[in-house]
Amino acid sequence: MSLNKTFYSEKNIIVTGAGGGIGSEICRQLSELGANVYSCDLSIDFMKDLRKIQNVHTEKLDVRLEKSWLALLKKFSKIPLHGLIQCAGVLRPGYVYDFRSEDIDFHIDINLKGLILGTSLTSKILKKQNFGHIVHISSLAGLAPIPGMSLYSASKFAVRSFSLATAQELKPFGITVSVICPDAVRTPMLDLQKDKIEAALTFSGSTLDTKEVAEVVLSSFTRPKLEIALPLYRGIFAKVGNLIPSSSAFLYRLMIRLGISGQKKYQIR
Repeated sequence: MSLNKTFYSEKNIIVTGAGGGIGSEICRQLSELGANVYSCDLSIDFMKDLRKIQNVHTEKLDVRLEKSWLALLKKFSKIPLHGLIQCAGVLRPGYVYDFRSEDIDFHIDINLKGLILGTSLTSKILKKQNFGHIVHISSLAGLAPIPGMSLYSASKFAVRSFSLATAQELKPFGITVSVICPDAVRTPMLDLQKDKIEAALTFSGSTLDTKEVAEVVLSSFTRPKLEIALPLYRGIFAKVGNLIPSSSAFLYRLMIRLGISGQKKYQIR
């Protein structure tokens, strides 16, 4: 995929979850395109590899805290902010009867509350400017519920719903919103799931490379699309399965067999 370097040159863009696989790759690609990247994560140490890259500014950010966001956004009181890419996300596979209170907080506070808070505070700046683009990383788990990862699914369904609603709220002010719903991506987060039976469904399809996802995220700046599923066929499959929820039992049995097989193959890579 070819990206227009001229378009991104000197653009100021915030990337959350920059210490993770997708966020880190997005920062690298943005830097290569000449953008000024404000890479953010809970610890500067998570982004030590990014600190050596030109035009990348590493910032400590706890997405759950308003004061942390406000400290970051002060940097844009005198310079324009062109985009916000929210990649911060966490996952702990588990069945509902094994949940702990902290597991619920973990998913909702980071995957959802942090994203909502960041969008709300950032949109105040973008609204005054009358331009800007916001990208939210959801998941195919935000299109079709994943048994064994119901907390993660709940948070990503909410991210998708929030994105679709806010896109309409912000459109009159020249602000575009895209929600990206990728299948499993080869990152440390996926590695954590490779030996957990609860996460078998994650491995029921092919896995994506971080470069593929990053390129789609960045292309949404020049060709904004409200919702993008990766790969498209899996997104269609997920939506079709949701049309008749009662059919999910049959689909689940089929997909879990594929997932267990895919999980075993991933383990021996």
